[in-house]
Amino acid sequence: MGEMQIYLPNVALTRPANIHSASSQEGDTMPPALGIALLYALLTPSLSQAKDAVLRLNKGVLSDALTGSLRQGNVLQGALGEVPLGSGRPGTDGSRDLLGGLGGGVAGEELGQGGLLGDGGLLGMAGILGGPGGILGRGGLLGNRGLLGGGDLLGILGEGGLLSTVQGLTGLRIVDLTLPRVSLRLLPGIGVHLNLYTQVALNGKCLLGLLDVAVEVNITARVRLTMDGTGYPKLVTERCDTLLGGIKVRLLRGLLPIVDNLLASVLNRLLPNMLCPVVDVALGLVNDQLGLVNSLVPLGLLGSIQYTVSSLPLVTGQFLEVDLNTVVRQVAGGLVDYPLGKPETVLTPPRVPMPPLPPMEDTSSSQLCLSVNFLSSVLSVLQKEGALDLDISTGMFPELPPLTTSTLGALVPAVLKAYPESHELLLKIAVPEAPVVTLKKNKGVIQLTATAEVMVIHPDDVQKSLCLLNIDTSLLAQFSVEDNKLKISVSLEKADLSLVSSSVGGFDVSFLGMLVGQIFDVAFLPAMNGVLGAGVPLPRLLNIDFTNADVDVIEDLIVLSA
Repeated sequence: MGEMQIYLPNVALTRPANIHSASSQEGDTMPPALGIALLYALLTPSLSQAKDAVLRLNKGVLSDALTGSLRQGNVLQGALGEVPLGSGRPGTDGSRDLLGGLGGGVAGEELGQGGLLGDGGLLGMAGILGGPGGILGRGGLLGNRGLLGGGDLLGILGEGGLLSTVQGLTGLRIVDLTLPRVSLRLLPGIGVHLNLYTQVALNGKCLLGLLDVAVEVNITARVRLTMDGTGYPKLVTERCDTLLGGIKVRLLRGLLPIVDNLLASVLNRLLPNMLCPVVDVALGLVNDQLGLVNSLVPLGLLGSIQYTVSSLPLVTGQFLEVDLNTVVRQVAGGLVDYPLGKPETVLTPPRVPMPPLPPMEDTSSSQLCLSVNFLSSVLSVLQKEGALDLDISTGMFPELPPLTTSTLGALVPAVLKAYPESHELLLKIAVPEAPVVTLKKNKGVIQLTATAEVMVIHPDDVQKSLCLLNIDTSLLAQFSVEDNKLKISVSLEKADLSLVSSSVGGFDVSFLGMLVGQIFDVAFLPAMNGVLGAGVPLPRLLNIDFTNADVDVIEDLIVLSA
């Protein structure tokens, strides 16, 4: 039995043109008085389980995800509406709630001790007619601190004026909320420094008439990143506060600078209850996107891929890093790879340790590193499902010579001697073993062993084996990304032929080298590229899309940078 080698010129790998998404800017230009930071502390990452991929994303991706969540109408719409007023109970600062109504409450205690006629009411001893704060008293209309007193005209708005003593503000509503401006930066080993700046418009009623309020707000929350029991990353709010600035009140068609001692303390107590839920809802939407990374995606009709987070994400000064395990299944559900490092079936080929990761370029907003293990698992699915097998008969590919015993007999005399009359042939190419992927600097190689059985078609469609060839090939692989799928195309670098068995006796397979090369170029490799060209779905996290990403092939890794 003879052996033969087919050598083809090396085909240099080409990379797509570098296409990068511009990183989002910090956006930290806020009024100094409103520059409040949010810190969320990360738990110390546990020991990583088996990982086949690593996803990195910079602060711009996080910022865009949060801004996109806030932009959804239902998030901001939920904060609009009536602000629940206080009950008149003393506040934490020792003062009475300015929104407690007339005395003990607008609806409940108008006539009580703190009501309209009570000691603290509008007409009581300390009310409009009596007492030091009454209309005729020391702080009243004509008193020392009244409208015409030592406090002059603006005394009505001062510490002892009408607005600070009359608790009749009702119907306070948030009527408008601008899209919050998000600013953040990553803190190495800690988390994220975040500012949410917005402007809130409110209106209501008081004893002096309609009231319109415009206020600048910085929402501050303390959030930590956790993983729930199912392995999903999750952002959890630990604390949320607001800081107000630039309060403007329009009353009786006039603009009044009421800030320090009137509405500021009230709004500081009320607005967190109205605006912090906005943060919670937005984080919930971001969590939904984080959960997508654990989704199950189909691998065409042949199987599926599930990406799972293998450890708590790590924060550096440049990016958030997420370790992923890939579980590849056949269409019938059989595992092709170790699920989270625990073998259920025999792994072919053996696992390669995850190599050190390359630096992430400053111009990249996201980076995905795929290990050679992942690619081998995907190709193993294709092999096990028979997607790489191909039957070729005469006429299927016009570029090929007729597949007959006469054609083969011209190359191998023993065939012509056994079949003096021409018979049609059927060529059955099969891939009995999983291909082996090797990744080196700027070069991807797929080692694929195929068998080619030549069948003679006799009358009544009876098929008899003429010979069985073994073809050990080295295929050059090129990688690109379209529609967020990794596309692979292969070309033949070299092939080694050997004769396994023959019904016509031994012969020199070197005579078949040119014919086999034609069959690979015209039929087998295009069919294989059609399967690989369907693409391998990439993980989804915070709407990252690696379409047209810059592709680098290094030792045991494919690196996609977007």
